[in-house]
Amino acid sequence: MERFSVRTEKEIFALLEELSLQDGFWEVVAFFCWKDTFLHIVDQKLDEKALAQQFDRTKLSRTELSTLIGLASKTDFVAKQLSFDELKERAGELWAILEELHQSFYLPIDFSRFAENVTADKPIVSPSSLFKLIQGGEQNSFMREAIFYGGDGAFKHQYRDLARRRYINDNDWLIANKGFNIDQAAVVISAIDKVQLQKVNRAISESRSWPLPYHLPVFMFNLEDVCDQCGLEKEIVEAVISAFATLPKVGMDCFKTVDDFNHRNAFPIMIAGENTYISFQSYALWESLYESPFFWFGTDKKYNVTASKNRGTFTESFSAERLASVFGEENVQSNLDIYDGKNKIGEIDVLVTFGAFAIVVQAKSKKLTIEARKGNSQQLKSDFKNAIQDAYDQAYLCSEALIDGSYTLKDANGLAVNPVANLKTVFPMCVVSEYFPALAAQAREFLNYQITSSIKHPYVMDVFLLDMITEILPSPLWVLDYFMKRSDFGNSIVSNHELVTLSIYIKQNLFFDEKADLVMLDDDISADLEFAMLVRREGVEGKRTPDGFLTAHKNTHVGSIITDIEHSKDYARQMAGFHLLSLSGQSVKSINNAISKMITQSNLDGRHHDIALPLIDVKSGLIIHFNEDDHETAYKRLITHCEKRKYACKANSWIGLCFSPRYRRLRFASYHESEWAESPEMDELVADLKPFSSMKTFQDNYHKSSQTQPERTRQKVGRNDPCPCGSGVKYKRCCL
Repeated sequence: MERFSVRTEKEIFALLEELSLQDGFWEVVAFFCWKDTFLHIVDQKLDEKALAQQFDRTKLSRTELSTLIGLASKTDFVAKQLSFDELKERAGELWAILEELHQSFYLPIDFSRFAENVTADKPIVSPSSLFKLIQGGEQNSFMREAIFYGGDGAFKHQYRDLARRRYINDNDWLIANKGFNIDQAAVVISAIDKVQLQKVNRAISESRSWPLPYHLPVFMFNLEDVCDQCGLEKEIVEAVISAFATLPKVGMDCFKTVDDFNHRNAFPIMIAGENTYISFQSYALWESLYESPFFWFGTDKKYNVTASKNRGTFTESFSAERLASVFGEENVQSNLDIYDGKNKIGEIDVLVTFGAFAIVVQAKSKKLTIEARKGNSQQLKSDFKNAIQDAYDQAYLCSEALIDGSYTLKDANGLAVNPVANLKTVFPMCVVSEYFPALAAQAREFLNYQITSSIKHPYVMDVFLLDMITEILPSPLWVLDYFMKRSDFGNSIVSNHELVTLSIYIKQNLFFDEKADLVMLDDDISADLEFAMLVRREGVEGKRTPDGFLTAHKNTHVGSIITDIEHSKDYARQMAGFHLLSLSGQSVKSINNAISKMITQSNLDGRHHDIALPLIDVKSGLIIHFNEDDHETAYKRLITHCEKRKYACKANSWIGLCFSPRYRRLRFASYHESEWAESPEMDELVADLKPFSSMKTFQDNYHKSSQTQPERTRQKVGRNDPCPCGSGVKYKRCCL
C-alpha cells in the first residue's frame, strides 16, 4: 500500500515564504485583513449577532494574520494591485496552505506506544494517559496548537483602558524618553483606528464590487490624517507613531517558524514611504500599547527596577480596585502578612472578606517565554510554575491559615488586623497581569491543587477576565455564585478562554441540558458578553446586560427577594440567594405564581401562610412564610417549621424565608445545615407532617390548599388544633 505523503510544518512554512516573495503578496495580506478583521454589516445594526460573525471558521485567526504580515515584512513594501481573478487564485491557494499548516501542528501518533501501556490488568488507557501519549516527548503539540490558534482572551478596548491604568506611574519616564504620556499614546492609536475605519467605509460605499478593487490603501495613513483626527500637536503624534513604527524588514531575519518572535507584533506600524504608514491589525496595535512600554523601560537599567515595581503594584492595586467595586472598599485589604507567633508564614496580595466567604488573591506579572509558546513541555511547565503554580501554593497556604483562624494578620505597616471569624468558604485565586495564551488550558494540564470542604477549586485568570467579571456581574451575591458554580465544575469545562465560561453563565447559569463528564464551549458563545462590554465601555447603543440568566428574575417576586439579598453579609440570606439562583426556570416560575397567590390570600385574611419546596435530589429545600407577625414570633415559627421539614425530608440543609405580604419584601432568612441523623424525638414531632416528595407534589398540594383558605378571622388557636403555620401537625407540637 502506498503511504500518503504529508508535508511537515517546516516545509509548509518554507512554501509560505516562497509565496510571500511574489509581487502582490502585500495586497493578498491586505485582502485577508480587510475580510477577517472588520465586521461587514449590511443594513444591520451592531449587535450580538453581528459580533458572532468574527467566529466564522472560514476567517483566519489573528495569529495567522500576524504570520502573513511577518512574512510580507521579510521583503520591502511593494504596493501592487491585483486583478480580481489573480487575487481570488492567490488567496485561495494561501488559505489552503494555512489549513495544511494547522494540521501539521499535531505530531504523528506512534500507535505502538499504546500497546506498551495496555496490560491484562489494565486493558484500557485512561484519558489522561492517552493525552500524554499523544502529545509526546518534549513538544506538547496540543498545548502549542491551543496557544497559536486559541483566539483572544481580552477585548481591545481593555488593552486601551488597562494600559492607561498600568503605566500611569511611568508617565514621567515616557515623556522624557519618548515624548508622550500614556494617555496621549491611547488618543493617537484611537485616531488611527478611526482614520482606517473611515477609509474602509468610504471604499465600500464607493465600490460596487466585492471584494474591493484595491485593499492596501484602506490600511495606509499619514501624519496629517492622524493629527486632524485626534487634535494633538504634530510632534506628539509623530512621537507616538515612531514608537510603534519601523521599516518592514527590520528585525525579521529571526522569523523562521510560526513560533519565532515576530517583530511586527512589537512594531505593528510599518513605514511604507515618506510620511506614509501602514498598519494591518488594530488589535495588534492596542496589544502593543499594553505590552511594549515595559520593554522600553528595560533599556534603561536605572529605571528598570522602578518599572518592575510599578508593574507588580499595578496587578495588585487593579485587582483590589475591581473587587472593591463589587464588595466595597471596607471588605477588601491588600498586602497582608500571616504570622504564626513571630514567624511569618505567608503573604496575601489581596483579601476579600464578605460574611462567611473570602477570596484570596495572589498576583503575578510573569510572561510566557518564546520557547514555551513553541510547545516545549519543560519550558511550559517552568513558565507556568513561575507565573501560576507558586502563586497558587501561596494562596492555598494562606487559605488554610484563614480557615484555621489561629494565626495573626498584619498589614503593610506591621499593625495587627482583626482576624476573620467563622469563615466557611475560601476561593483561592491567581491573577496575572500579562495576557497568557491558552491560560485555561494550561491551568487544566499543569496546575497541582487541593480541594477541601472549605477551600474551593482554584481560579486562574488574567486581569482582563477579572475586569469583565466585576463589570458584568452586578453584586457580591452574583460574583460569589459564579465563583461557587465555576469551582464546582472544576476542570470539567473546556474552553480556550475563561471569558467563554463567564459568557455561558450570564446566558444560562452554567446549566446544560444533559449531565456530562466534560463540557466543551466554543468561542462564539462570548459574543453577548463582548457586545455588553462595548455598550458599557464604548458607548455603543444596546443593552448593558445581555438577556439570559442575569435578567431572568427581573420584575418578579423571586427577583425582588434576590435584590434584598444580593448585598447582604448575613449567611442565611446568602445561602438563600445561592439556592434561588440554582433553581430551574420552571421552579422559579412556580414559586413566583405561588408567592402571588399567598400575598393575595394573606392580605385578604390577615393570617399566616406558607409554601414549601423540597429538593430531594440535593437533600435540601426551601420554605417561605408569609406574615406580619412580630419578629420573635415569626422567627421561632420559621425555625421550627424548617427543622421539621428538613428532618422529614431527610435533608442535610434547609432554607427558610419570611416574606412581608404587605410590603412585598423579604423580612429575614434562616439557614439550617447538619448531616441528617435519625431521631426518635423528631420522629414524634413530624408524625403528622404532610409529606412533600417532589416539585409536582408541591404544586398539587399548594393549588389544592389555596382554594380552601379560610375567611379572615382572629379566632384563638387551641393546643390540639392544626398549627396556623400550615405544617399539618398540632399547634402544641409545632409553633407553640
